[in-house]
Amino acid sequence: MRKHWWEDDRPAVDDQRDRRWLAVVLVASALVWVLIGARYLVRLQPLTGDEPYYVVTAISLLEDRDLDEANQYAERVWLRFYPPEQLPAGWQGWPSFPWQLPPHAAHAVRPGLYSKHGLGLALLIALPWAIAGRVGAMAVVGLCGILLVGQLFRLARDVGAAPRLAAALALGLGLTMPIGPYALLLFPEVPAALCLVYAVRRLADRENRWWQWVLTGAAIGFLPWLHQRFVFSAAVLGAVALGRLWAARWRRGTGPDWRGALATVGLALVGGAGIVAYNLWLYGQPYQNTADHAGFSGLKGTVNGIAGLLLDAQWGLVIAAPVYLAAIAALPLWWTHARRLFALAATAVTPYLLLVAAYRVWWGEWGPPARYLVPVAGLAVVPLASWLTGARWWERLLAWILWGWGAVLSVIGYLDPQRFYHHPDGMNKLYATLDRWVGIPVAEFLVPFQPFAAAPVATRLWASAALCLAIAGLIAVMARTRQWRGPGGGSGVRAAKTTSRQE
Repeated sequence: MRKHWWEDDRPAVDDQRDRRWLAVVLVASALVWVLIGARYLVRLQPLTGDEPYYVVTAISLLEDRDLDEANQYAERVWLRFYPPEQLPAGWQGWPSFPWQLPPHAAHAVRPGLYSKHGLGLALLIALPWAIAGRVGAMAVVGLCGILLVGQLFRLARDVGAAPRLAAALALGLGLTMPIGPYALLLFPEVPAALCLVYAVRRLADRENRWWQWVLTGAAIGFLPWLHQRFVFSAAVLGAVALGRLWAARWRRGTGPDWRGALATVGLALVGGAGIVAYNLWLYGQPYQNTADHAGFSGLKGTVNGIAGLLLDAQWGLVIAAPVYLAAIAALPLWWTHARRLFALAATAVTPYLLLVAAYRVWWGEWGPPARYLVPVAGLAVVPLASWLTGARWWERLLAWILWGWGAVLSVIGYLDPQRFYHHPDGMNKLYATLDRWVGIPVAEFLVPFQPFAAAPVATRLWASAALCLAIAGLIAVMARTRQWRGPGGGSGVRAAKTTSRQE
């Protein structure tokens, strides 16, 4: 096995320990999601939000071998996975839902009815749906969630976290909001998170095996098929792969790295060219028709979206999971410990964040909190690992308190998954439930940013200022630790005994 240029010789027992911890992480996440999935099947019946639309597309692919869903809607195929109109006794699913499913039709130039949603998820769940229905489709997304947790463990190890800390961070972030609830829902966010994290990990590594190059190219090429809002991030990652190809050719001729990078670039180009060809076929233009969605805001709306993605009373990330406050504050530590990884991740993620902040529906509508941040949330494992490796006991206690708050809210949601879903009225069901449990009215102090129940501008500005002060305070706390200085300048991945060569 080849080593990184920064690695020392390691006893084989360290690799075995990593594999054992990775196995623990994978098995634990699988067991937790199996238990939660059983609850989802009872309380989240029938499929709602965007979920049934992916299933209708999958049924069209399975039965007609085409994408024209006109006959599926004429035949009302969604009734196949709906309950009988006379709801059974003891019904615990949604108390009300639309019996007539209005199509989410693309504004296409082709005759027929085509879904505006990405094809990637429908392709992933089609065969499992044919075999085991909703359980099969959930299993595929759940498998992506399990693999994502494994990648988070590896990512934390890459920057020097001890196996126990890496496992705690991977499970702590993967099983709670915003990632955890979506690992059992038929949305593209968790598969996209897996593709993004894997591609960033492998491109940040200086050497890869041939199959890692292939998987990286497949991940990049598949991202825009899951949803076209990932197209810019995929383009950035593809450009980085192209740079790796050029560098490998210049340094080593046509060796293994050059051939591997060529495979990555080739697969990424196949995915990118394929989505352009699909758009030309469906829309008559190389990009998706913007009329398919609610459109984009101007500068003022985008700034509100940036703040709302973090602070909105019902869908804000740090409202649902305060530990991400610490992750944001620890970004300078990430830069210090792993500049190469930081630069790559920031370059790939920034256009995506700006795009979703500019969405007029940046909150994601009917779904658990912070839907559009799920694909990038897992990267928080790196700054948290950079901070907590060698941190003082009271810093770790602070991190656990921040994480524990979000974990409690996640458990409240898992006990009754309907609480994850909010009507845009400014009332957070998770916090309202917590209020009833502890008798402290927290929910009424949360600030709505989404336009249907937006707080006054002055209130939103004060909330944003408070967020900035909280982040600044956490930065001050972290600046007192020895790790702020970083290991030897931090020009690459941390000079620790890492296992990034392994998968």
